[in-house]
Amino acid sequence: MQLVFEVCPAGPAESAPALRKVFDGVGGVIGRGGGCDWTLPDTSRQVSGRHAVISYRDGRYFLTDISSNGTRLAGRSERLHEGQQQPIDDGAVFQLGPLSIRARLVSPPLGQGQDGLHRLIPDDAFLELDPLRALASELQREDGSQELAALNMTTYETLRWTDHAAADRDHLTVPELVKPARQVAPSPQSPVPGHGSGPFWLGFAQALGIDLGDLDESAREVLAIKAASLLRQMTEGLQQSLGTRNELRQELKLALTQTPLQSPNPLRDSADASAALGSLLGVGQLGQVSAEMLVMRAYRDMQAHEVALLAACRAAVRGALAAFAPGHLLLCFERQARPPLIPRCGARWRAYQRHYQTLIEDEHLSERLLGSDFAKAYEEQIRLISTLHRYPG
Repeated sequence: MQLVFEVCPAGPAESAPALRKVFDGVGGVIGRGGGCDWTLPDTSRQVSGRHAVISYRDGRYFLTDISSNGTRLAGRSERLHEGQQQPIDDGAVFQLGPLSIRARLVSPPLGQGQDGLHRLIPDDAFLELDPLRALASELQREDGSQELAALNMTTYETLRWTDHAAADRDHLTVPELVKPARQVAPSPQSPVPGHGSGPFWLGFAQALGIDLGDLDESAREVLAIKAASLLRQMTEGLQQSLGTRNELRQELKLALTQTPLQSPNPLRDSADASAALGSLLGVGQLGQVSAEMLVMRAYRDMQAHEVALLAACRAAVRGALAAFAPGHLLLCFERQARPPLIPRCGARWRAYQRHYQTLIEDEHLSERLLGSDFAKAYEEQIRLISTLHRYPG
């Protein structure tokens, strides 16, 4: 079955489609880039360089969107899910930016063998056949033998048969020395492309930890592009998280983390995610530390920062309580030039001492203090940041 893509006319003045592409049992990539199997002209640049992938499996064609602007079905407002295969039906119209592309499924024409079966046996093949004569000929062939047939042979035919048999018996073939044929070593068979059994896809599946056996070549290419996009997005997010952590440490007047191995860190030193990926993947000089170690160290630093921040908050609460301890207040009062008034009020001072003793004997005081004002401020900040991320700009 063939898949025919036609660009629908942009206006009523155009009667015939301007562009046309036929896929015959194979897939391909369509987009604005020059390396695509079908290049679509788009001056508005709404069509991506690699916009969609066409795949063929089990007698059906599928379209997978890999673009940034998305692909829609005509008459629908929602976009196709990126990276998900959409079955292509006959007459379906896909909207790729300003272009409307109609799909047609064309069955191949019947072969000459199917169309001309009635010509193998003519209609008048049995008109001149006599059933009685045919039956007698068949019985004569079954009952006959070579000895009886030899009696009916003429003298000339008998002599010719005898001479021919004698020549076969008397003729001797002179043996000749034949050189053995030189054996040619069989050339190693190159792997057939397109089946996905090469070492690259095996290593790729092992690195991802997933099974790619049920995916064809086009689907695996889509998966590889999506994995690269996710890797870039995660690298950019990790860089932003590390930058936010450093800003918090500077605001809290904390020293930066000192690593035992002083080596370049692309996640910290690179200007953007592209430069960081180029260094981590081996394009640039990375130094003595591997890319896996740098990524693992970055995530461990983030986890340590979160745990240390919680411990510091609890220590700050305990320090605030210790600052208002009666013994500490007496020492502070003794350093003042004028004698304080609080120790002179004996009843109130003793009430304050009892209240403070009750506070420090409460084991869950820190959790309650962190669970009231601290939790409210934390949740309010989370809602604010989530709103900014949901509606950027």
